[in-house]
Amino acid sequence: MEKTDIEKIMNVVDHTLLKPYAKEKEIKKLIDEAAGLKTYSVCIHPLFAKAAKKYITRKNYPLKIAVTVDFPMGVLTTNARVKILKSLAKDVNEVDFVIQTGYVKSKKFNAVQRDVNKLVDIAHQNNLIIKFIVEDAYTTKEEKEKLYEIVCSSKADFIKTSTGFAEPEYASSMNNKIGADPENVKLMAETIKRLGSKTGIKASGGIHSYQQVLDLLKASEKQLDPKEFRLGMSGTKKLYEELEKLKTN
Repeated sequence: MEKTDIEKIMNVVDHTLLKPYAKEKEIKKLIDEAAGLKTYSVCIHPLFAKAAKKYITRKNYPLKIAVTVDFPMGVLTTNARVKILKSLAKDVNEVDFVIQTGYVKSKKFNAVQRDVNKLVDIAHQNNLIIKFIVEDAYTTKEEKEKLYEIVCSSKADFIKTSTGFAEPEYASSMNNKIGADPENVKLMAETIKRLGSKTGIKASGGIHSYQQVLDLLKASEKQLDPKEFRLGMSGTKKLYEELEKLKTN
């Protein structure tokens, strides 16, 4: 494990703190940690977007700000989602939207497609990167296939596996794992290839080890490039320490 390899891995990480009870000082600590680890971005709730932007600017950190929207449920109307997106445009670089889960479960895929296309258009008009969280723990194989196709046939920048906040009971009732699963990432990669899409893949939820990173990267068929592949992680420091140990062994 070379130092350059560690830097390449860190450079695809969205260092994350999404606990609803996180305080502003903890967000600042996250930002300092992200800067020290040289991650690509921090991923936080919109509540602290302005404060994060001010802090990053003051500290002159080369960090992007990503915020989650309609998280973790995916229950808002498109009009509400559009308003939130427009209100965030000046303070953030990237937005991670949870897909409208109830519409997916109701087989209202035309509505999902309209929502995705509308949000992509507005995000790109405002020079924002947009990712869609498809919450794999909640969907059947058939729903995944349809949903992945909708996201990857749009001009969305990324399709993202999970919120990390899915209900275990419902997920297990469908024989789904919570978090980033290489099998789902492989299906995303196959969909992207079949459609000739340029959509990137963001694996998030329960990633703690280098082996998981390797498995997810291989399944994605992507490069360690933040324009193609991302890791959403709260346990970034633990991964960094593991990589450092591998460097010295």
